[in-house]
Amino acid sequence: MRNLVFLILLVLLTGCSSSPVINVSHTSSGASVAASLQERYNETKNKCNDSPSQPAFLCSGVLLRATDTPNGFHVWDPSPAAIELGGMSFSFFRVDASFQHLPWDRTNGYILYPVLSRPEGSLQTMVLCVFPIDGATMERDKPGCGASGSYPLNSKRCQTMGITTAEQWVRHTFTPEVDSFRYQCSFDVRDAMNELASDSFYQAIRAIGLKPVGLPTINDFSEVIIQTWSPGIPRQLPIEAFFYVAGGLEVAQHNQRDFYAQTTNKVVPIIKLIMPTSPQNNNARFEFHSKDQAIQ
Repeated sequence: MRNLVFLILLVLLTGCSSSPVINVSHTSSGASVAASLQERYNETKNKCNDSPSQPAFLCSGVLLRATDTPNGFHVWDPSPAAIELGGMSFSFFRVDASFQHLPWDRTNGYILYPVLSRPEGSLQTMVLCVFPIDGATMERDKPGCGASGSYPLNSKRCQTMGITTAEQWVRHTFTPEVDSFRYQCSFDVRDAMNELASDSFYQAIRAIGLKPVGLPTINDFSEVIIQTWSPGIPRQLPIEAFFYVAGGLEVAQHNQRDFYAQTTNKVVPIIKLIMPTSPQNNNARFEFHSKDQAIQ
């Protein structure tokens, strides 16, 4: 009976934007999460364990998903469109793959553990491809890595068109008088790439650094497509942190409370993300503040 009363109270608290802080014991240190994110952001590895079949995203950088305000389903669940497509959009954020604004100027989201350091028993996410800039993926062949309807012959996976280097990608993508976001190709990093996977992802990172200045800031971010997971499995998801930039704390707190309620007792810290101040200064910072936490 006491458990039932507690759960009812927790649901009521979760649904209220002015909910008081829920006091529980943290399962991990928010400060250590922020430190780990900062360390991975500052790394410039081109592969993991010196293996050509282990791309850098498996152990390095920050895989983040910028999200909307609550819109009818849990923030970590795939949208109906993502379920239909088979892919979900994330961004790879690192000192050599940085950007100044979150995708579509959103103000919050969540971060996944790298595959090689995810908690035991959690879902192994599958990265399928990467676009060095916004790939307009909802308009592409499933699962978002294939050809765009605007340029069906010129926007397939890069390797199928003979594009294997960052320089080739830049020359192709910024062909005069095309819509570069839809004309670009994606670098294939699926497991099937085997010993070519690490270099494929490394070329995508290099392409991010070679792209011309002056792109619209709302689209100037990498887009990584991860295979859509099933809805309704929060305890299995390798979510390392919820994060926010200026204006996004309230929604991040809602997401933290919601995740705690849906997993019964799993605490994921809220991290403040301070974005780079200019294209020349890739100086993002990750900070943990106790006062930001809806769950203490």
